[in-house]
Amino acid sequence: MRRSSPPEIETTRRVLRLARGERGTALLVVALGLAAAVFEGVGLSFLIPLATVATGEPFDAATPVIGPALAWLGARIELDGLRIVLLVVGFFFLGIVVAYVNLVISNVLAMRFAHELRTRVFETALDRPLSAVESLPSGQFINNLATETWKVCDALFLVIGVTVQAIAFAVFLGFLFLLSPFYTLVLLGMTGLMALVVHVATRASRRLGRAAVAANEAFMAYVWDAFGGLRVIRGFGREAYERRRFADSSDRVRAIFVRLRLISGVVGPITQMMTVGMVATILALAMLRGDPIATLIGFLAIAYRMQPRISAILSARTQLRALEASVRSVETALDDRPAPEQGPAQTFAGLRRGVVLENVSARYPNAERPALHDVSCAFAFGQVTAVAGYSGAGKSTLVALLLRFLEPERGRVLVDGAPLAEIDPESWHRRIAFVEQNAFLFNASVRENIGYGDLAAGLDAVREAARIAQADEFIEALPKGYDTIIGDSGVRLSQGQRQRVALARSLLRDADVLILDEATNALDRPTERALRDAIDAGRRARAVIVIAHRRETIESADHVVVVDGGRIVEEGTPAELARLGGVYARLYLDEETPAAPG
Repeated sequence: MRRSSPPEIETTRRVLRLARGERGTALLVVALGLAAAVFEGVGLSFLIPLATVATGEPFDAATPVIGPALAWLGARIELDGLRIVLLVVGFFFLGIVVAYVNLVISNVLAMRFAHELRTRVFETALDRPLSAVESLPSGQFINNLATETWKVCDALFLVIGVTVQAIAFAVFLGFLFLLSPFYTLVLLGMTGLMALVVHVATRASRRLGRAAVAANEAFMAYVWDAFGGLRVIRGFGREAYERRRFADSSDRVRAIFVRLRLISGVVGPITQMMTVGMVATILALAMLRGDPIATLIGFLAIAYRMQPRISAILSARTQLRALEASVRSVETALDDRPAPEQGPAQTFAGLRRGVVLENVSARYPNAERPALHDVSCAFAFGQVTAVAGYSGAGKSTLVALLLRFLEPERGRVLVDGAPLAEIDPESWHRRIAFVEQNAFLFNASVRENIGYGDLAAGLDAVREAARIAQADEFIEALPKGYDTIIGDSGVRLSQGQRQRVALARSLLRDADVLILDEATNALDRPTERALRDAIDAGRRARAVIVIAHRRETIESADHVVVVDGGRIVEEGTPAELARLGGVYARLYLDEETPAAPG
């Protein structure tokens, strides 16, 4: 049975897979880290001859590493205490310069990677089926985008940093081994003991990292819900209750992150205390063995500079364990991106005959039962087709299929005889306009919101669409007219005004398929009638699909499809359905209303 890798190793692999586009820059950072370590190691080695000058001891030219270098230099220049000091300072300065350049490149790499990762997460959400995105917990996407991508960036920074520190550790260890194999073995033994102590002290970090991601997602979901439901909170007088809920949710996040910081913070004190113990042990052994003080000074100087590298490696191990859940969360979000379709998709040039559903069944993600069962119906070009039925019957699911927000579980959708699944989604959506019951508006100007239907449209076209949607009059009365910023989701407008702006946006598009999903329920009857007349005038140039509860709207349709329990139960003209006395008649005709004439 294959043993699984330690979590920090597995997290490193995942991070490197996510950052595969940055390999060249990462290798440059590692190379600069190696150069900085070599310069610092050589500079520290020069402390040995400096110590011999200071103590008056004779310098042994056979001293490893530095002996041959000094012999080569001594043959060319006179080496006194001042020149040796300059050599020490020079090599340290070179190491500092290289380390600073390395830091700059590392930060550029990290920021570029964070930008790229956020972009990939956002694009994945745009490419996934809308039903799959909407089935996610409300806080998960925002948390991944705003928080977890930064943590993955931190993880990459840690991986690169620990690689550089490990290289520096290896370089310094090589210098130490050449200077004194005995003391190096002592040092390694005590370093192993230090790693064991740190591991025991920080083993809870992995579990807390997973808990931190879950707590962050729950907190984001709560904030999202609370701001979306402010009207309900205020209307029911639940401000005090929501304050307590917010405080509790935020406090859970605080408590987990405090524990994580405490666990990560314990690495420094442990390594510092054990480093003091190492130095004391080596000094005691040196006194017992009677070793030369100059070589010992150089050895301890390098060992002391190696200590932060050991501390950084052990700390990075703990932090990588804590970041494991964040890396997995972002990796999962990116793995959900749909694979490219095989073969080139057809470009949709425009509707000619209509859209047909053939034996379509559809199910929302994680739903136990299909929302539509074996549905067959048609939406003809040049006609208004109404979709009628009780609430929850499956009307909006029909619309979701046409918009490709949801893919059929069985059956197929045909556009002029071609399968919708084989048509390029962007070219299809460019020929569609739709308005939902709770129309979404951007936090932008009225002009920008209407112009979203056609980004190339000028102000005159925007005004004309607003006039048809019965919106021009109230827009002109706004403080800045069409340039008025309407706030998040159009909060500065009434519901009816928001709906009319959304209708204008769809009308501006001049689409082949116009879908109105309860799009006129907030309009008064005269406004709805005027809008209906405008849509009727242009029906010959498109297929119009209407979901509505008002009888007048349904009766103006050319054809009605009645949905009940996820199935098509009736079809025909309003007059034909009125005579049947079925679901349509029960929905739209009261007992005192005579059936429509045939």
